[in-house]
Amino acid sequence: MLHPIIYEMLSKIIGQVERLALRLEPRRAIRLLGAMPLAAMEAVQRARFRETLRLAAERSPFYREEFRNRGIDLRHVNHPSELGDFFTTSEDLRSRPDDFLLAHADTAFETTGTTSPVPKRVFFSREEIEEMARASAVALSLLGLSRDDIVLSAFDCSFWVSPAVVRSALQYIGCFHVEAGKIDPADFYERASSYRPTVIFGEPSWIIRLSAIAAERSVWPVKFLLAGGENISECARAEVEAIWNAPLYLNYGQTESFGSMGIECRERQGYHRNDLHFIFEVADPDSDGVGELVYTTLTREVMPLIRYRSSDLTRLIEEPCACGLFAKRIGKIRARVDEMVVCGMGNVGPWVFAELLRDVKGPGADWQAVVKHHGTLDLVELHVELPSFGSRREVERALLLNLRERFADFWKNYQMKLYDFRVIPCLPGSLRNSRKLKRVVDERLVSTTISADHEFALPQ
Repeated sequence: MLHPIIYEMLSKIIGQVERLALRLEPRRAIRLLGAMPLAAMEAVQRARFRETLRLAAERSPFYREEFRNRGIDLRHVNHPSELGDFFTTSEDLRSRPDDFLLAHADTAFETTGTTSPVPKRVFFSREEIEEMARASAVALSLLGLSRDDIVLSAFDCSFWVSPAVVRSALQYIGCFHVEAGKIDPADFYERASSYRPTVIFGEPSWIIRLSAIAAERSVWPVKFLLAGGENISECARAEVEAIWNAPLYLNYGQTESFGSMGIECRERQGYHRNDLHFIFEVADPDSDGVGELVYTTLTREVMPLIRYRSSDLTRLIEEPCACGLFAKRIGKIRARVDEMVVCGMGNVGPWVFAELLRDVKGPGADWQAVVKHHGTLDLVELHVELPSFGSRREVERALLLNLRERFADFWKNYQMKLYDFRVIPCLPGSLRNSRKLKRVVDERLVSTTISADHEFALPQ
């Protein structure tokens, strides 16, 4: 093992090389970074991690208390895995937000995916955003994005990080960019015809709906589409690609990480990960290496996160990718560990459906939400126990009224036909077959055939 002083010197030298590389033409940048020996990459990670640990221990009461209570001697910790059973969770961010804000912040975002009605607030400095933006620009350039392209982005701008990620990355590419926001796909199609974008950004369910509209009318030449914020079935991806005759790539990230932690390449076999800004681990892996993705930020001073549990189930892919890129990969996300499901409705957890059911007469205490595929759309089924199945339509009408009045974003997605919603009546006592009833179930990984005879309109 190298002496700590040598690690620090290596880190500074390689850090300068990295910053130089990210200012070069993207393919030259990739060649330069790809030539970095593995030992050099590990030296950078180690030095940046040590600095993150020092900062957290000095300025954060949360981290300081946790390390002390666990008897962790930070002098001997060189990798997050050496912190034993210590992790940071989303509940920590919600319950003790001030303990994580360690330096002056000038930018904030709020999380959109949570099992709690209380969002997490995440803070950054502009310098940190620029640091991440350069890496994102290189990744987008590898997919073929250039200054000659016309980009239209339809990510939701309401407290969400994705529009800022796109905007900050594109400034380094220098292409033409229109930020549409998450408007109705039909409206977007009409407005986009004036620009004829060569690259389109949006959420998967939104892109599916836009593509269906384009198939009915006409398409224009598109270089690629890029989606983030939720998963998409390979069947739906293939249909979108057939309509546009262009690839659809997925990006992986979270608000807490400032978006991009990984992005697909042309092979689309996992997300090439950003090891210069994060250290990734998998907690409690099974025999196939699948477990909860955990990450530690390496270049954050405002709100560093150490061993943050993502709630996403996946595995780390160490084998080289056929594309030849040096960066290792995160496997496609399998599911969530906290019953929060990302779908066309939005990012929903048990509390969402509990709120929809509040004040609705008829359903019993037991219920279960099931997310399935309905063709290329997501179908959200709310299974409720009813004494009389004849009351199903009244219950459904009441739930849709609550959806409109209590969840504006989810209602907007319903109006845009990004998902379908139905109530499934069940016999009293039939849903609970164990001590604990799983409230939200994602069945989209299972091939299911669903009849398309359901149609329901909200009364005026």
